Amino acid sequence: MLMAPKQRVMFVDDEEGVRQSWDRLLTERGFSVSTAADGARAQARLREEPADVVVADLRMPRVDGLQLLEWLRKEQPQTRFILVTGYGSEAVEERARELGAYGYLNKPVNPETLTSVISLALQVDLRTGGVTVSRLPTPAEAAVPSAAPALVEVQPAGVAAAAAVVKKSRLRSILQVAGGLVMAPLMGLAFVLFLPLIGFGGLFWVMGQAIWKHIGVSRA
Repeated sequence: MLMAPKQRVMFVDDEEGVRQSWDRLLTERGFSVSTAADGARAQARLREEPADVVVADLRMPRVDGLQLLEWLRKEQPQTRFILVTGYGSEAVEERARELGAYGYLNKPVNPETLTSVISLALQVDLRTGGVTVSRLPTPAEAAVPSAAPALVEVQPAGVAAAAAVVKKSRLRSILQVAGGLVMAPLMGLAFVLFLPLIGFGGLFWVMGQAIWKHIGVSRA
């Protein structure tokens, strides 16, 4: 049984550590990954082996991300392009859009977000409607199609159960407040009534002790 070829992704960035990290992550996600340190080296490799998606940083020596995108639109127009930058601006985003970038991501980029945007880009057939131009997809749009929706619908039974819990909690609070209001006067009244008795009891006890002591001395 023949296996479908892996989709090819090229990651272009002048920082070696960044390239290695994304190479490892995208390879683990099932892509065939190649990397380049700048736009000029990316062009050389893409001439030998075109990629399905190119993810490139904006600021790079010799050939930057926008220049690489412009070259792709002329030489390999079916390649999807995602621009990644830590120095974004409206002007840069507008230029990327004019040149036909599929995605525009500001650093730092979440691995799940980048993987989802790449997957979405691979689903677009640029031959059927010209170059697809879009902003960074919203979280809902960037979700993998097979994944469960982020919004969980609450079933009627769940709503009723939740309402019953809230109602019970409110009733308990009301009873606690009412009980406190009733018991407070009763406790005050008991204190007033029994305080004299406690006082007299203590007095009688002291007097009894004194009398008993006096009797004991007299006998001696």
